[in-house]
Amino acid sequence: MKGIQLKEKPTQRIGALCAGWTDAWRQKGREGLQALALSFLLSGLGFFSVPLPVAACLVLCAGSPGQAGAALLGACGGYILFWGWDLAMEPLALSLSCFVGFALFRRTPVSRPGLCAGLCGAVGALFLLDSGLGVLPLLQLVGRTGVAALVPALLLREPPAAPQQEAPLHSIPAPALQPQLRVQKALRLMHGILMREDPIVQPIRLAEVYDEAAERVCSCCVRHTLCWEQHAEDTYRDLCAAGELIVGRGEAQREDFPARFTERCCHTAGFLTAVNQAMDQFLSRRREAFRREEGRRVAAGQYLALERLLGALTRPVPDAAQCYAPELAVGSAGRTGSEISGDRGSAFRDRLGNYCVLLCDGMGSGMEARVESDRATRLLTAFLESGMEGDTALELLNGFYVLRKQAVFSTVDLLKLDLHSGAAILYKWGAAPSYLWRDGEIEEIGTAAPPPGLAASRRTPEQYELSLREGETLVMLSDGAYGEETAHRLTEFTQGSVRDLAACLIVQNEPDAEDDRTAVVLRLKQM
Repeated sequence: MKGIQLKEKPTQRIGALCAGWTDAWRQKGREGLQALALSFLLSGLGFFSVPLPVAACLVLCAGSPGQAGAALLGACGGYILFWGWDLAMEPLALSLSCFVGFALFRRTPVSRPGLCAGLCGAVGALFLLDSGLGVLPLLQLVGRTGVAALVPALLLREPPAAPQQEAPLHSIPAPALQPQLRVQKALRLMHGILMREDPIVQPIRLAEVYDEAAERVCSCCVRHTLCWEQHAEDTYRDLCAAGELIVGRGEAQREDFPARFTERCCHTAGFLTAVNQAMDQFLSRRREAFRREEGRRVAAGQYLALERLLGALTRPVPDAAQCYAPELAVGSAGRTGSEISGDRGSAFRDRLGNYCVLLCDGMGSGMEARVESDRATRLLTAFLESGMEGDTALELLNGFYVLRKQAVFSTVDLLKLDLHSGAAILYKWGAAPSYLWRDGEIEEIGTAAPPPGLAASRRTPEQYELSLREGETLVMLSDGAYGEETAHRLTEFTQGSVRDLAACLIVQNEPDAEDDRTAVVLRLKQM
Protein backbone atom coordinates (compact mmCIF):
# COMPACT_ATOMS: atom_id res chain seq x y z
CA MET A 1 0.00 0.00 0.00
CA LYS A 2 1.46 3.35 -1.03
CA GLY A 3 2.01 5.99 1.60
CA ILE A 4 0.18 9.26 1.37
CA GLN A 5 2.45 12.32 0.95
CA LEU A 6 1.05 15.43 2.57
CA LYS A 7 1.73 18.74 0.88
CA GLU A 8 3.65 21.18 3.11
CA LYS A 9 1.81 24.42 3.76
CA PRO A 10 3.51 27.79 3.06
CA THR A 11 3.13 28.85 6.71
CA GLN A 12 5.05 25.75 7.79
CA ARG A 13 7.91 26.53 5.41
CA ILE A 14 8.09 30.13 6.67
CA GLY A 15 8.04 28.96 10.30
CA ALA A 16 10.85 26.48 9.69
CA LEU A 17 12.89 29.14 7.91
CA CYS A 18 12.42 31.65 10.75
CA ALA A 19 13.32 29.00 13.31
CA GLY A 20 16.53 28.26 11.40
CA TRP A 21 17.45 31.96 11.30
CA THR A 22 16.70 32.34 15.02
CA ASP A 23 18.92 29.37 15.94
CA ALA A 24 21.73 30.67 13.75
CA TRP A 25 21.64 34.15 15.29
CA ARG A 26 21.40 32.69 18.78
CA GLN A 27 24.50 30.59 18.10
CA LYS A 28 26.37 33.63 16.75
CA GLY A 29 25.35 35.62 19.81
CA ARG A 30 26.70 32.95 22.15
CA GLU A 31 29.98 32.80 20.24
CA GLY A 32 30.28 36.58 20.32
CA LEU A 33 29.65 36.73 24.07
CA GLN A 34 32.23 34.00 24.67
CA ALA A 35 34.80 35.89 22.57
CA LEU A 36 34.04 39.16 24.40
CA ALA A 37 34.27 37.58 27.87
CA LEU A 38 37.44 35.65 27.06
CA SER A 39 39.26 38.64 25.57
CA PHE A 40 38.15 40.81 28.50
CA LEU A 41 39.60 38.34 31.03
CA LEU A 42 42.81 37.73 29.08
CA SER A 43 43.45 41.47 28.84
CA GLY A 44 44.25 41.42 32.55
CA LEU A 45 47.29 39.17 32.04
CA GLY A 46 50.58 40.94 32.57
CA PHE A 47 54.24 40.36 33.23
CA PHE A 48 56.81 42.80 34.72
CA SER A 49 53.96 45.30 35.30
CA VAL A 50 53.08 45.57 31.61
CA PRO A 51 50.04 44.04 29.82
CA LEU A 52 50.56 41.01 27.61
CA PRO A 53 49.08 41.03 24.05
CA VAL A 54 47.10 37.78 24.55
CA ALA A 55 43.68 39.45 24.17
CA ALA A 56 44.82 41.32 21.05
CA CYS A 57 45.93 38.01 19.52
CA LEU A 58 42.42 36.61 19.97
CA VAL A 59 41.11 39.40 17.72
CA LEU A 60 43.36 38.23 14.89
CA CYS A 61 42.55 34.54 15.50
CA ALA A 62 38.76 34.96 15.52
CA GLY A 63 36.69 32.70 13.31
CA SER A 64 34.21 35.31 12.04
CA PRO A 65 33.87 39.12 11.81
CA GLY A 66 31.32 39.05 14.64
CA GLN A 67 33.70 37.19 16.94
CA ALA A 68 36.55 39.54 15.96
CA GLY A 69 34.45 42.60 16.77
CA ALA A 70 33.33 41.15 20.09
CA ALA A 71 36.93 40.19 20.98
CA LEU A 72 38.03 43.73 20.10
CA LEU A 73 35.42 45.26 22.41
CA GLY A 74 36.35 42.92 25.25
CA ALA A 75 40.07 43.56 24.81
CA CYS A 76 39.68 47.35 24.70
CA GLY A 77 37.44 47.42 27.76
CA GLY A 78 39.65 45.04 29.71
CA TYR A 79 42.91 46.85 28.96
CA ILE A 80 41.42 50.17 30.05
CA LEU A 81 39.83 48.73 33.22
CA PHE A 82 42.77 46.61 34.38
CA TRP A 83 45.71 48.82 33.33
CA GLY A 84 44.46 52.41 33.02
CA TRP A 85 44.84 54.69 30.02
CA ASP A 86 48.62 55.15 30.24
CA LEU A 87 49.54 51.46 30.06
CA ALA A 88 46.54 50.55 27.85
CA MET A 89 47.44 52.78 24.88
CA GLU A 90 49.87 50.31 23.30
CA PRO A 91 47.67 47.16 23.63
CA LEU A 92 44.67 49.20 22.40
CA ALA A 93 46.58 50.22 19.29
CA LEU A 94 47.70 46.62 18.80
CA SER A 95 44.11 45.32 19.17
CA LEU A 96 42.87 47.76 16.51
CA SER A 97 45.78 46.76 14.24
CA CYS A 98 44.91 43.08 14.69
CA PHE A 99 41.28 43.81 13.79
CA VAL A 100 42.40 45.58 10.60
CA GLY A 101 44.75 42.68 9.85
CA PHE A 102 41.87 40.23 10.34
CA ALA A 103 39.70 42.19 7.90
CA LEU A 104 42.44 42.45 5.27
CA PHE A 105 43.88 38.94 5.46
CA ARG A 106 40.82 36.98 6.53
CA ARG A 107 40.69 34.93 3.31
CA THR A 108 44.41 35.16 2.53
CA PRO A 109 46.74 32.23 3.36
CA VAL A 110 49.03 34.32 5.55
CA SER A 111 50.86 33.14 8.65
CA ARG A 112 48.80 34.40 11.58
CA PRO A 113 51.63 33.95 14.17
CA GLY A 114 54.04 35.90 11.95
CA LEU A 115 51.45 38.61 11.25
CA CYS A 116 50.57 38.95 14.92
CA ALA A 117 54.23 39.10 15.98
CA GLY A 118 54.97 41.65 13.24
CA LEU A 119 52.10 43.89 14.31
CA CYS A 120 53.13 43.62 17.96
CA GLY A 121 56.75 44.50 17.14
CA ALA A 122 55.78 47.41 14.89
CA VAL A 123 53.30 48.96 17.33
CA GLY A 124 55.67 48.43 20.25
CA ALA A 125 58.58 49.99 18.34
CA LEU A 126 56.53 53.13 17.69
CA PHE A 127 55.68 53.51 21.37
CA LEU A 128 59.26 52.68 22.34
CA LEU A 129 60.66 55.41 20.10
CA ASP A 130 58.16 57.86 21.51
CA SER A 131 59.03 57.11 25.16
CA GLY A 132 62.79 56.74 24.67
CA LEU A 133 64.99 53.70 24.16
CA GLY A 134 66.07 51.62 27.13
CA VAL A 135 67.38 48.13 27.78
CA LEU A 136 64.46 46.99 29.97
CA PRO A 137 61.68 48.36 27.67
CA LEU A 138 63.43 46.74 24.70
CA LEU A 139 63.58 43.37 26.48
CA GLN A 140 59.92 43.70 27.42
CA LEU A 141 59.04 44.38 23.78
CA VAL A 142 60.94 41.26 22.68
CA GLY A 143 59.05 39.22 25.26
CA ARG A 144 55.65 40.57 24.18
CA THR A 145 56.50 39.87 20.55
CA GLY A 146 57.35 36.28 21.45
CA VAL A 147 54.02 35.90 23.25
CA ALA A 148 52.25 37.40 20.22
CA ALA A 149 53.79 34.72 18.03
CA LEU A 150 53.20 31.88 20.50
CA VAL A 151 49.49 32.44 21.20
CA PRO A 152 48.24 32.25 17.54
CA ALA A 153 50.52 29.26 16.92
CA LEU A 154 48.91 27.42 19.82
CA LEU A 155 45.36 28.46 19.00
CA LEU A 156 45.54 27.66 15.28
CA ARG A 157 47.62 24.49 15.53
CA GLU A 158 46.07 21.48 13.87
CA PRO A 159 44.78 18.83 16.28
CA PRO A 160 46.75 15.56 16.47
CA ALA A 161 45.82 12.69 14.20
CA ALA A 162 42.97 10.50 15.38
CA PRO A 163 43.92 7.10 16.85
CA GLN A 164 43.32 3.92 14.92
CA GLN A 165 40.42 2.96 17.14
CA GLU A 166 37.41 5.15 16.49
CA ALA A 167 36.39 7.19 19.51
CA PRO A 168 32.79 6.92 20.71
CA LEU A 169 30.48 9.76 19.74
CA HIS A 170 29.98 11.00 23.29
CA SER A 171 33.75 11.60 23.74
CA ILE A 172 34.12 13.81 20.67
CA PRO A 173 33.86 17.50 21.63
CA ALA A 174 31.45 19.69 19.77
CA PRO A 175 33.03 21.81 17.01
CA ALA A 176 32.17 24.97 18.93
CA LEU A 177 34.36 23.79 21.84
CA GLN A 178 37.52 23.20 19.80
CA PRO A 179 38.86 26.80 20.07
CA GLN A 180 38.11 26.83 23.79
CA LEU A 181 39.94 23.54 24.36
CA ARG A 182 42.94 24.90 22.46
CA VAL A 183 42.98 28.02 24.63
CA GLN A 184 42.83 25.84 27.75
CA LYS A 185 45.78 23.81 26.50
CA ALA A 186 47.74 26.98 25.73
CA LEU A 187 47.05 28.40 29.20
CA ARG A 188 48.13 25.14 30.86
CA LEU A 189 51.32 25.17 28.77
CA MET A 190 52.19 28.76 29.74
CA HIS A 191 51.50 28.01 33.42
CA GLY A 192 53.73 24.93 33.33
CA ILE A 193 56.60 26.77 31.63
CA LEU A 194 56.57 29.62 34.14
CA MET A 195 56.37 27.33 37.17
CA ARG A 196 59.21 25.08 35.93
CA GLU A 197 61.67 27.95 35.47
CA ASP A 198 64.45 28.40 37.99
CA PRO A 199 63.87 31.00 40.73
CA ILE A 200 65.02 34.48 39.81
CA VAL A 201 66.05 35.40 43.37
CA GLN A 202 69.58 34.29 44.23
CA PRO A 203 71.01 33.87 47.75
CA ILE A 204 73.06 36.66 49.26
CA ARG A 205 76.73 36.26 48.26
CA LEU A 206 78.89 38.17 50.74
CA ALA A 207 82.00 37.27 48.76
CA GLU A 208 80.82 39.57 45.96
CA VAL A 209 80.15 42.35 48.50
CA TYR A 210 83.60 41.98 50.04
CA ASP A 211 85.30 41.84 46.63
CA GLU A 212 83.64 45.07 45.56
CA ALA A 213 84.57 46.82 48.83
CA ALA A 214 88.14 45.57 48.64
CA GLU A 215 88.43 46.79 45.06
CA ARG A 216 87.36 50.30 46.13
CA VAL A 217 89.39 50.64 49.36
CA CYS A 218 92.07 47.97 49.70
CA SER A 219 93.49 48.01 46.17
CA CYS A 220 95.21 51.37 46.76
CA CYS A 221 96.13 50.76 50.43
CA VAL A 222 99.79 50.46 51.50
CA ARG A 223 98.91 47.33 53.51
CA HIS A 224 97.21 45.53 50.62
CA THR A 225 100.04 42.97 50.38
CA LEU A 226 100.02 42.40 54.14
CA CYS A 227 96.23 41.80 54.40
CA TRP A 228 95.47 40.04 51.12
CA GLU A 229 98.70 38.10 50.48
CA GLN A 230 100.73 37.51 53.64
CA HIS A 231 97.69 37.20 55.98
CA ALA A 232 95.08 36.30 53.36
CA GLU A 233 93.83 33.29 55.34
CA ASP A 234 93.32 35.37 58.52
CA THR A 235 91.54 38.10 56.55
CA TYR A 236 89.24 35.50 54.98
CA ARG A 237 88.37 34.01 58.38
CA ASP A 238 87.68 37.43 59.92
CA LEU A 239 85.35 38.43 57.10
CA CYS A 240 83.51 35.09 57.26
CA ALA A 241 83.06 35.48 61.02
CA ALA A 242 81.22 38.76 60.46
CA GLY A 243 79.11 37.43 57.60
CA GLU A 244 76.18 36.03 59.60
CA LEU A 245 75.70 39.27 61.55
CA ILE A 246 75.87 41.40 58.40
CA VAL A 247 73.37 39.25 56.51
CA GLY A 248 70.95 39.18 59.45
CA ARG A 249 71.08 42.94 59.94
CA GLY A 250 71.54 43.97 56.31
CA GLU A 251 74.30 46.34 57.38
CA ALA A 252 77.90 46.04 58.53
CA GLN A 253 79.11 47.59 61.80
CA ARG A 254 82.58 47.85 63.29
CA GLU A 255 81.68 45.48 66.14
CA ASP A 256 80.89 42.70 63.64
CA PHE A 257 84.55 42.20 62.76
CA PRO A 258 87.13 40.63 65.11
CA ALA A 259 89.58 42.94 66.88
CA ARG A 260 92.46 41.39 64.94
CA PHE A 261 90.94 42.63 61.67
CA THR A 262 90.14 46.18 62.84
CA GLU A 263 93.61 46.59 64.40
CA ARG A 264 95.37 45.48 61.22
CA CYS A 265 93.17 47.49 58.84
CA CYS A 266 94.16 51.15 58.60
CA HIS A 267 91.00 52.14 56.67
CA THR A 268 88.32 50.42 58.75
CA ALA A 269 85.79 53.24 58.44
CA GLY A 270 86.24 53.43 54.68
CA PHE A 271 86.00 49.66 54.34
CA LEU A 272 82.75 49.61 56.36
CA THR A 273 81.30 52.36 54.16
CA ALA A 274 82.25 50.47 51.01
CA VAL A 275 80.76 47.22 52.37
CA ASN A 276 77.48 48.93 53.23
CA GLN A 277 77.29 50.63 49.84
CA ALA A 278 77.90 47.34 48.06
CA MET A 279 75.37 45.64 50.38
CA ASP A 280 72.73 48.29 49.59
CA GLN A 281 73.23 47.79 45.87
CA PHE A 282 73.04 44.01 46.23
CA LEU A 283 69.87 44.19 48.36
CA SER A 284 68.31 46.60 45.87
CA ARG A 285 68.95 44.13 43.05
CA ARG A 286 67.59 41.37 45.26
CA ARG A 287 64.36 43.31 45.92
CA GLU A 288 63.94 43.85 42.21
CA ALA A 289 64.47 40.13 41.65
CA PHE A 290 61.79 39.41 44.27
CA ARG A 291 59.38 41.65 42.37
CA ARG A 292 60.14 39.88 39.10
CA GLU A 293 59.71 36.48 40.75
CA GLU A 294 56.43 37.64 42.26
CA GLY A 295 55.22 38.88 38.87
CA ARG A 296 56.12 35.56 37.29
CA ARG A 297 54.14 33.62 39.89
CA VAL A 298 51.17 35.96 39.52
CA ALA A 299 51.15 35.48 35.75
CA ALA A 300 51.38 31.69 36.16
CA GLY A 301 48.49 31.72 38.63
CA GLN A 302 46.38 33.85 36.30
CA TYR A 303 46.95 31.44 33.41
CA LEU A 304 45.88 28.48 35.55
CA ALA A 305 42.83 30.35 36.89
CA LEU A 306 41.68 31.25 33.39
CA GLU A 307 42.12 27.65 32.27
CA ARG A 308 39.87 26.56 35.14
CA LEU A 309 37.35 29.25 34.23
CA LEU A 310 37.08 27.94 30.68
CA GLY A 311 36.54 24.47 32.08
CA ALA A 312 33.79 25.80 34.36
CA LEU A 313 32.03 27.40 31.40
CA THR A 314 31.62 23.99 29.76
CA ARG A 315 30.54 22.21 32.93
CA PRO A 316 26.95 20.93 32.61
CA VAL A 317 24.35 22.71 34.71
CA PRO A 318 22.84 20.31 37.29
CA ASP A 319 19.09 19.84 37.27
CA ALA A 320 18.44 19.63 41.01
CA ALA A 321 15.36 20.88 42.81
CA GLN A 322 15.79 23.77 45.26
CA CYS A 323 14.92 22.66 48.78
CA TYR A 324 15.78 25.84 50.70
CA ALA A 325 15.13 29.55 50.25
CA PRO A 326 17.65 32.07 51.63
CA GLU A 327 16.66 34.76 54.10
CA LEU A 328 19.27 37.51 53.83
CA ALA A 329 19.55 40.84 55.64
CA VAL A 330 22.28 43.48 55.54
CA GLY A 331 22.82 46.23 58.09
CA SER A 332 25.31 48.95 57.22
CA ALA A 333 26.46 52.31 58.59
CA GLY A 334 29.39 54.59 57.77
CA ARG A 335 31.88 55.87 60.30
CA THR A 336 30.78 58.79 62.43
CA GLY A 337 30.62 61.95 60.32
CA SER A 338 30.60 60.10 56.97
CA GLU A 339 27.61 59.12 54.87
CA ILE A 340 29.68 56.86 52.59
CA SER A 341 30.50 53.32 53.67
CA GLY A 342 33.63 51.57 52.44
CA ASP A 343 31.96 48.16 52.84
CA ARG A 344 30.28 46.50 49.88
CA GLY A 345 28.11 43.40 49.67
CA SER A 346 26.49 41.35 46.93
CA ALA A 347 24.23 38.28 46.65
CA PHE A 348 23.63 36.38 43.41
CA ARG A 349 23.30 32.95 41.77
CA ASP A 350 26.06 31.43 39.68
CA ARG A 351 25.42 29.49 36.48
CA LEU A 352 25.38 26.21 38.42
CA GLY A 353 22.58 27.39 40.72
CA ASN A 354 24.69 28.04 43.84
CA TYR A 355 23.76 31.01 46.02
CA CYS A 356 26.74 33.31 46.63
CA VAL A 357 27.07 36.05 49.26
CA LEU A 358 29.97 38.52 49.21
CA LEU A 359 31.17 41.04 51.78
CA CYS A 360 34.19 43.21 50.90
CA ASP A 361 35.71 45.76 53.26
CA GLY A 362 37.89 48.36 51.51
CA MET A 363 41.00 49.63 53.26
CA GLY A 364 40.20 52.72 55.31
CA SER A 365 36.87 54.49 54.97
CA GLY A 366 35.10 57.01 52.77
CA MET A 367 34.99 57.18 48.99
CA GLU A 368 38.40 55.56 48.34
CA ALA A 369 37.49 52.52 50.42
CA ARG A 370 34.09 52.35 48.71
CA VAL A 371 35.66 52.40 45.25
CA GLU A 372 38.09 49.62 46.17
CA SER A 373 35.47 47.36 47.77
CA ASP A 374 33.11 47.98 44.85
CA ARG A 375 35.85 47.01 42.37
CA ALA A 376 36.65 43.81 44.28
CA THR A 377 32.94 42.93 44.45
CA ARG A 378 32.39 43.46 40.72
CA LEU A 379 35.43 41.38 39.77
CA LEU A 380 34.56 38.48 42.07
CA THR A 381 30.91 38.56 41.00
CA ALA A 382 31.89 38.30 37.34
CA PHE A 383 34.19 35.35 38.04
CA LEU A 384 31.77 33.49 40.29
CA GLU A 385 28.69 33.95 38.11
CA SER A 386 30.49 32.04 35.37
CA GLY A 387 30.85 29.00 37.66
CA MET A 388 34.45 29.55 38.80
CA GLU A 389 35.41 28.01 42.14
CA GLY A 390 35.77 30.40 45.06
CA ASP A 391 39.46 29.77 45.77
CA THR A 392 40.35 30.27 42.09
CA ALA A 393 38.45 33.57 41.94
CA LEU A 394 40.17 34.82 45.11
CA GLU A 395 43.60 33.86 43.76
CA LEU A 396 42.85 35.94 40.66
CA LEU A 397 41.89 38.87 42.88
CA ASN A 398 45.09 38.41 44.89
CA GLY A 399 47.19 38.55 41.71
CA PHE A 400 45.32 41.68 40.60
CA TYR A 401 46.21 43.45 43.85
CA VAL A 402 49.84 42.28 43.78
CA LEU A 403 50.36 43.73 40.29
CA ARG A 404 48.89 47.14 41.14
CA LYS A 405 51.15 50.06 41.97
CA GLN A 406 48.96 51.47 44.73
CA ALA A 407 48.97 49.71 48.09
CA VAL A 408 45.19 49.28 48.35
CA PHE A 409 43.36 46.22 49.58
CA SER A 410 39.94 44.83 50.31
CA THR A 411 39.15 42.00 52.69
CA VAL A 412 36.79 39.30 51.46
CA ASP A 413 34.07 37.14 52.98
CA LEU A 414 32.58 34.75 50.41
CA LEU A 415 29.89 32.15 51.01
CA LYS A 416 28.99 29.62 48.32
CA LEU A 417 25.78 27.78 49.23
CA ASP A 418 24.01 24.80 47.65
CA LEU A 419 20.27 25.47 47.99
CA HIS A 420 19.48 21.81 47.34
CA SER A 421 21.47 20.31 50.23
CA GLY A 422 22.17 23.31 52.46
CA ALA A 423 25.92 22.60 52.33
CA ALA A 424 28.15 25.65 52.04
CA ILE A 425 31.79 26.74 51.85
CA LEU A 426 32.87 29.97 53.56
CA TYR A 427 36.01 31.61 52.18
CA LYS A 428 37.70 34.25 54.33
CA TRP A 429 40.70 36.36 53.36
CA GLY A 430 41.78 39.10 55.75
CA ALA A 431 38.22 39.55 57.02
CA ALA A 432 36.93 39.85 60.59
CA PRO A 433 35.76 36.59 62.21
CA SER A 434 32.27 35.34 61.35
CA TYR A 435 29.77 33.61 63.63
CA LEU A 436 27.61 30.52 63.27
CA TRP A 437 24.63 30.80 65.62
CA ARG A 438 22.30 27.92 66.48
CA ASP A 439 19.94 27.63 69.45
CA GLY A 440 21.87 30.19 71.44
CA GLU A 441 25.26 28.51 70.88
CA ILE A 442 27.88 30.69 69.17
CA GLU A 443 30.83 29.41 67.11
CA GLU A 444 33.45 31.92 65.97
CA ILE A 445 34.88 31.24 62.50
CA GLY A 446 38.13 32.64 61.14
CA THR A 447 41.30 34.23 62.47
CA ALA A 448 43.06 37.53 61.89
CA ALA A 449 45.06 37.37 58.66
CA PRO A 450 46.54 39.83 56.13
CA PRO A 451 44.25 40.77 53.21
CA PRO A 452 44.87 39.65 49.61
CA GLY A 453 47.51 41.50 47.65
CA LEU A 454 50.46 41.22 50.05
CA ALA A 455 52.05 38.15 48.43
CA ALA A 456 51.79 36.35 45.12
CA SER A 457 52.23 32.83 46.43
CA ARG A 458 52.15 30.64 49.53
CA ARG A 459 49.00 32.44 50.70
CA THR A 460 45.51 31.11 50.17
CA PRO A 461 42.12 32.02 51.64
CA GLU A 462 40.77 30.23 54.67
CA GLN A 463 38.03 27.69 53.83
CA TYR A 464 35.33 26.37 56.17
CA GLU A 465 32.70 23.76 55.32
CA LEU A 466 29.29 24.57 56.82
CA SER A 467 25.73 23.30 56.77
CA LEU A 468 22.85 25.75 57.19
CA ARG A 469 19.98 23.30 56.73
CA GLU A 470 19.38 22.67 60.44
CA GLY A 471 18.38 26.23 61.33
CA GLU A 472 21.84 27.73 61.74
CA THR A 473 22.31 31.45 61.22
CA LEU A 474 25.52 32.73 59.61
CA VAL A 475 26.74 36.23 60.51
CA MET A 476 29.47 37.93 58.47
CA LEU A 477 30.93 41.21 59.75
CA SER A 478 33.24 43.94 58.53
CA ASP A 479 36.08 45.08 60.80
CA GLY A 480 34.11 48.02 62.16
CA ALA A 481 31.17 45.86 63.30
CA TYR A 482 33.34 43.25 65.03
CA GLY A 483 34.15 43.69 68.69
CA GLU A 484 34.35 42.00 72.07
CA GLU A 485 30.61 42.52 72.65
CA THR A 486 29.55 40.86 69.36
CA ALA A 487 29.29 37.32 70.71
CA HIS A 488 27.43 38.63 73.78
CA ARG A 489 24.86 40.40 71.60
CA LEU A 490 24.32 37.22 69.58
CA THR A 491 23.75 35.24 72.77
CA GLU A 492 21.16 37.72 74.04
CA PHE A 493 19.31 37.81 70.70
CA THR A 494 16.85 35.00 71.36
CA GLN A 495 14.16 35.86 68.83
CA GLY A 496 13.55 38.11 65.87
CA SER A 497 14.12 38.23 62.13
CA VAL A 498 17.44 38.32 60.30
CA ARG A 499 16.79 42.02 59.64
CA ASP A 500 16.48 42.75 63.37
CA LEU A 501 19.71 40.87 64.07
CA ALA A 502 21.62 42.74 61.35
CA ALA A 503 20.41 46.07 62.72
CA CYS A 504 21.36 45.07 66.27
CA LEU A 505 24.94 44.14 65.32
CA ILE A 506 25.89 47.50 63.77
CA VAL A 507 24.87 49.53 66.84
CA GLN A 508 27.90 51.09 68.49
CA ASN A 509 28.01 52.04 72.14
CA GLU A 510 30.84 54.51 71.53
CA PRO A 511 29.82 58.00 70.39
CA ASP A 512 32.56 58.12 67.73
CA ALA A 513 32.78 55.06 65.47
CA GLU A 514 36.17 54.99 63.77
CA ASP A 515 35.28 52.56 60.96
CA ASP A 516 32.42 51.58 58.68
CA ARG A 517 30.12 48.88 60.04
CA THR A 518 28.36 46.19 58.04
CA ALA A 519 26.64 42.99 59.20
CA VAL A 520 25.32 40.30 56.82
CA VAL A 521 22.93 37.74 58.31
CA LEU A 522 21.86 34.62 56.40
CA ARG A 523 19.40 31.91 57.36
CA LEU A 524 17.74 29.16 55.30
CA LYS A 525 14.02 28.47 55.18
CA GLN A 526 12.82 25.08 54.00
CA MET A 527 10.54 25.24 50.99
